[in-house]
Amino acid sequence: MSITLTILGTSAALPSYGRKLSAHLLEINGHSLLFDCGEGTQFQLRKYKKNLNKVSAILISHLHGDHFFGLPGLLSSMQMMDRTNTIDIYGPLGIKEAVLAMLFTSRSEYSFQINFHIVEAKTRIELFNNSDYKIYTFPLKHSVETYGYLFKMNTPLLNIKKDFIKKHDITIDQIKAVKLGADFIDNNGKVHYNKDITMTPKDGFSYAYCSDTVFFKGIAKWIKGVNILYHETTYLEIDSENAESRLHSTAKQAAQIAKLANAKTLLLGHYSGRYKELESFKTEAQEIFQSVVIGREGMVLEG
Repeated sequence: MSITLTILGTSAALPSYGRKLSAHLLEINGHSLLFDCGEGTQFQLRKYKKNLNKVSAILISHLHGDHFFGLPGLLSSMQMMDRTNTIDIYGPLGIKEAVLAMLFTSRSEYSFQINFHIVEAKTRIELFNNSDYKIYTFPLKHSVETYGYLFKMNTPLLNIKKDFIKKHDITIDQIKAVKLGADFIDNNGKVHYNKDITMTPKDGFSYAYCSDTVFFKGIAKWIKGVNILYHETTYLEIDSENAESRLHSTAKQAAQIAKLANAKTLLLGHYSGRYKELESFKTEAQEIFQSVVIGREGMVLEG
């Protein structure tokens, strides 16, 4: 299954040095999930040639403008592009009233249905589950109610050894049964135990989106072993007092979470406008955790 993550915005509240506001697009075989929707997200989607009508769900972390003010414009663009399929919007209490108020005052009408889902959690909970993947949410610690999200592909079925399939001419129904854990009985009545004829698949891809939050070790236990961890890095450690007082994190602190969580890769973003160059963020994080990526607009990561 093809999975790609496109970074649409990496700036904190004040857009600076060409950086845009928070938004990530995760594409999964024919549809996509949008994580946060800062102002201008619709322009970024168009710039990087993303199909707006393939966005099936939008997950908002919190109700600060730089994370959700792009919603009215994006929904309006979807309408202009003749969208008909339903869209699901997830977010904290107040998301429905805020969006509907903006749509009402602009006298906007839509040919597609908008389903609002209120997120509320004191620990990690399952938010969504289908045959391909699950989405979880968990609380972050910021100045308003804020949530992180964890996307996890379901663990693939067992893989049958190819030489065994050829040797025994297994039918499609038998293959399905073995993939689900059944033993195989050949034409001579011999039992071939599942563990001897299959290979354990790799765990499914996972991605965690941790937007605005003060340093909070509890995050690590909810995202253990995640493939890509996006964790906000508004400040460098030299400005750690600002990070603490404004309930944000430094690059060093994000790296500490990545290490505690045994993440595969740490993706940085949400940079304060006080910083023009970003290499210092990577340098600081790599003192704690080696596999670090500086998030930049238009960057694509493969799942």
